[in-house]
Amino acid sequence: MEERKVFSLSEVTDSLEINIKRNYPNSFWVKAEISKLNFYKYSGHAYPELVEKKEGKIVSQIRSIIWQSDFQRINAKFLQILKEPLKDGIGIVCRARLNFSSVYGLSLIIEDIDPLVTLGNLEKEKNDCIERLKKENIFSLNKEKELTFLPQRLAIISVGTSKGYSDFIQTIEENAKGFKIFTYLFPSLLQGDGASVQLREALSVIEGVKDYFDCVLIIRGGGGDIGLSCYNDYMLCHKIATFPLPVLTGIGHSTNETVAEMISYANFITPTALADFILDRFFGFLADMDNIKKQIVRTSKHVLDKQNIQLQHIKQMLILSSQRRIEKEQYLLENDLKIIEMLNPLSVLKRGYSITTLDGKVIKSLSQVSKGERITTKVLDGEFVSKVE
Repeated sequence: MEERKVFSLSEVTDSLEINIKRNYPNSFWVKAEISKLNFYKYSGHAYPELVEKKEGKIVSQIRSIIWQSDFQRINAKFLQILKEPLKDGIGIVCRARLNFSSVYGLSLIIEDIDPLVTLGNLEKEKNDCIERLKKENIFSLNKEKELTFLPQRLAIISVGTSKGYSDFIQTIEENAKGFKIFTYLFPSLLQGDGASVQLREALSVIEGVKDYFDCVLIIRGGGGDIGLSCYNDYMLCHKIATFPLPVLTGIGHSTNETVAEMISYANFITPTALADFILDRFFGFLADMDNIKKQIVRTSKHVLDKQNIQLQHIKQMLILSSQRRIEKEQYLLENDLKIIEMLNPLSVLKRGYSITTLDGKVIKSLSQVSKGERITTKVLDGEFVSKVE
């Protein structure tokens, strides 16, 4: 039986270490994705898990190490150029060297990372998101929503302890006219790892109670431009674009506009600017009401003045008409009185006539009297009795 050669584990690992050092003496550039950063604040070291994916599946994986001094230098470059720190889920091109430890196995010691490549990857992801939303014809969908003229019920996605949220609430509550606006906070991470997922979850909760709100406000504020890549996430942007209520953003930065801001109903540089936008609608409505009130007063005064002139004219016409009617009636009355006066028996007597009566009845014909009857004759100054012969 042939005698077999048995190696100790240390001999195998030592051999691997020697061969790796011999064949990979220098550092080289590697393209990969940081699946998980694994940064430890206590030591300052990071132990990123690097992966390569094809069609969403991991085809290669290796652990790596970034020592404290290198991590501080690399992270500072990322903050300066990308305005974001090293984090999970970003594509990188790093300069590294292979290292093999008998205890910890194979790893890459990362010496440097090119932030410009990562910046290009992030910009590509942003552009891909824009193109995908446009291809699906939903890029401008939320902008087409109708924002009620006076939005009084605001669903706010923010962090309750953030300065941006505090500034917004203070501006709304301390408005000069004392307008009462209802706000309700839906807490969520607003930047960095996991923010896009929590933002989508908050939107889903609001969607379930959408009838109670006029619009949604995403308020970040305070924090600079770090961690904004989550607002270029396709799933989040798709949710905003197709949301049933207008979505307004005030995420507190002034550099490149994120996709979420591009597709929202309206976006503002700061939460305070967003609050001013809401209040301006109320102030504008109040100004319109004041103008309408003044217009009503002016119109009413004009109508009243016109009616007063017409009433004065009618009054004068009535007076004139009444005077003419009275004069006419007075003239007719005087004529009637003259006629009555003329018909008055006294008037007849005054003209030299007399009135003869029999038993109080005026005698108009001889046939009314008989011989021997006593008749009375009335003249102007008295009367006398006669006997018919």
